[in-house]
Amino acid sequence: MRGWRTLFPNAWYIAAREYRGRIASRSFLLGTILLAAIAFAATESPVLIDYLQGTSQTNVAVYTALNDLPADSHQVLDSQLNPQSGSSNGHREFVVSWFEGTGADESGVRQDLDNGKFAALLAIDRDPKTGDLTFTLRTDMPGDGRQAGILQNAVTYLTLDDRLARAGVSISAIQAPPSWSVVPLRSSATDDGPATVTSISGQITSTVLSTVLIVLMLMAIITYGTWVAMSVGEEKGSRVMELMLNAATPTQMLAGKVVGNGAAGLTQYGVTILAALAGLWAQGPIRQVVFGNAGSSGPPSGLSPAVFAAFMVLFLLGFILYALFYAALGSLVSRQEDIQSATSPLMMVIMSGYFISIFALSAINETWVVVLSYVPFFTPYLMLARVAIGHVEWWEFLLAIGIMLATIAVALFLAARIYSAGVLLYGQRVGLRQVLKAARVSR
Repeated sequence: MRGWRTLFPNAWYIAAREYRGRIASRSFLLGTILLAAIAFAATESPVLIDYLQGTSQTNVAVYTALNDLPADSHQVLDSQLNPQSGSSNGHREFVVSWFEGTGADESGVRQDLDNGKFAALLAIDRDPKTGDLTFTLRTDMPGDGRQAGILQNAVTYLTLDDRLARAGVSISAIQAPPSWSVVPLRSSATDDGPATVTSISGQITSTVLSTVLIVLMLMAIITYGTWVAMSVGEEKGSRVMELMLNAATPTQMLAGKVVGNGAAGLTQYGVTILAALAGLWAQGPIRQVVFGNAGSSGPPSGLSPAVFAAFMVLFLLGFILYALFYAALGSLVSRQEDIQSATSPLMMVIMSGYFISIFALSAINETWVVVLSYVPFFTPYLMLARVAIGHVEWWEFLLAIGIMLATIAVALFLAARIYSAGVLLYGQRVGLRQVLKAARVSR
């Protein structure tokens, strides 16, 4: 207890000084506002994309003199041309006008095509030898472009529908999904017995969510960890640190630097996350205003309170762990220009954890993923991915947290020793041997 009482007073003053100095700067205020605005705008980008798509439609005329097309040919063609028409915005990229039967005027349709009323004219006929449908597309659109490719894919399904109809089979019966369920091996996997398998869209949403959260954690750790290292390098380069050593121990300075800069970073990060969450909740009302139909509101699918809480805990512990070493490495250089080279080994560790976690998303249940999720430097990424996708037990999460806390205690001791030695080294290129030697004799 005496050690804590002697540590916290000076460390608290240093942390408060670092925090006030950081958040009082104009760059911090402008950066926070900019990040919050970007986060909010990014969450509304799907609405903007849907709106831009909705304002661009391709009018297509379909002409045929045949009277034996399948009864559902209109529905089949439209479902292939506008697969998203049932989404929240009801967007239809292609508007199809049918002209069929012997009473249709093909010359009139071609005249409308020439006048620009239609972007394309799709003529449907039948091969007298094979009986299959034949298609001719008249348009100024590129023959190998995206829209022509969508039309070609759509008529392929229309041909299949016609062949099935002639064979006495319905395409809807062919495309009907099979009955599918999954029986979990672990009783704790569900409370209601066998459950249907998670939909493909749900799995994609969880994977995307995991990727986004991992990227956010990576950016925050690098950005705010660099703040810590830059603050140490700045004071060491200006010789202010020599004066501070008369009033505080290196360990107190280390703790103050990490807590102060970390709190400033978390303040900025918290504002950004709140802006992103506000944007996600606002998507529904904004869609209703833009498209005139009710949209869903609330958090994104997969972002449950448990996932969000796990993200915050893992981010906080991961930041503390890495920030300790950022501060220690920052104390080894006398100029801010050397911060990047001094922290490059730590950057390699951080990026290794990031890339491993991205690869692990497609193999989240593999043994190597589970094992590496308990490695403290990789835990923030891998355990977050496992929690977000839903393949982790509560005791596994608590075990990973316990290992991280123990590692942070060891890292604090090691970082304090390196920091104590580094703050006294000036005007020389510090090598690993010198650091280890100085750390052994430091107090």
